[in-house]
Amino acid sequence: MGRRRALAAIACILSFSCSSAPPKTDNVTTVKNQAAEATTFGNAYYRQGRYDLALQFFTQALDYNTSVDNGDGIIQSYNSIGQVYMALDQMGMAEDIFIRARDRAKVGSQVLFFVSSNNLGELYLRKGEAQRARETFEAMLAIPSSAVSAAQTGLLNHNLGTAHKNLGDYQKALEFFDKSLAVNLKEKLFEEAAADYYMIASVHSKTGDLAEAAKNAELALKYDKQIENSLGIVKDLYALGLISAKRADNEGAYDYFQRSYLVSNTLGAKDDMRRALEQLVPVAEALGKTTEAGSFRTLLAALSSP
Repeated sequence: MGRRRALAAIACILSFSCSSAPPKTDNVTTVKNQAAEATTFGNAYYRQGRYDLALQFFTQALDYNTSVDNGDGIIQSYNSIGQVYMALDQMGMAEDIFIRARDRAKVGSQVLFFVSSNNLGELYLRKGEAQRARETFEAMLAIPSSAVSAAQTGLLNHNLGTAHKNLGDYQKALEFFDKSLAVNLKEKLFEEAAADYYMIASVHSKTGDLAEAAKNAELALKYDKQIENSLGIVKDLYALGLISAKRADNEGAYDYFQRSYLVSNTLGAKDDMRRALEQLVPVAEALGKTTEAGSFRTLLAALSSP
């Protein structure tokens, strides 16, 4: 979506005067149901990567919610719209919408305040603004634990760990990842637990404790395999390849990078395929596998061609 269309969409959001505005009605329940239906369509298109259509339906849901002053619905619509802008890499627009959602939620639902603040913090992480992310997540610690779910508590600790890792405070990062992991294992949230193990492995790799890094990356792989999270498996295998390379274990690195490539190839995940191939070329050469190294170069060139 071009910038001009995006600006038009955001103007529509802020003025609530879109052509898609719902007809006036005295039946508040009907309008809320229409907003929910529009949100359902928006979510479906968002998952498909059809962001123009997702934005259209989320904006329509916002119009419906605004027409009956449905405060919680308005906040939810803001967050949905912000997610679309973040997916489109339009970070300024996403930030504005998430701030609007968070500020409105301050005087309303603590759960929606959590969701809005978390979206904003994750946006700052995406932008590389780890300090702002940490401050945003820390402000969420004031929300009573009774007001949020266990999964949300785990998510907050995970994101705090990520912010501290990005700031280079590795000990603090491990403390938060351990807290998140304890929650996620207890709640049997295995995808989230795998993400915790992955980040713990990353911290240990950064600090040079490669044995601990490998152990936790293997645990991440175990849980991602358990829930058949293929994208997670790709990243776990790649991480294990990097750890093996740091340990001068070229045979292990070759095996992990090749497996990461093969899984990403079945998914058509070109960025992950490229990353694995870029590592496979020098590792294959170090092992004297010149024919394989040539094949990897050819595959890499094919990925880079238009």
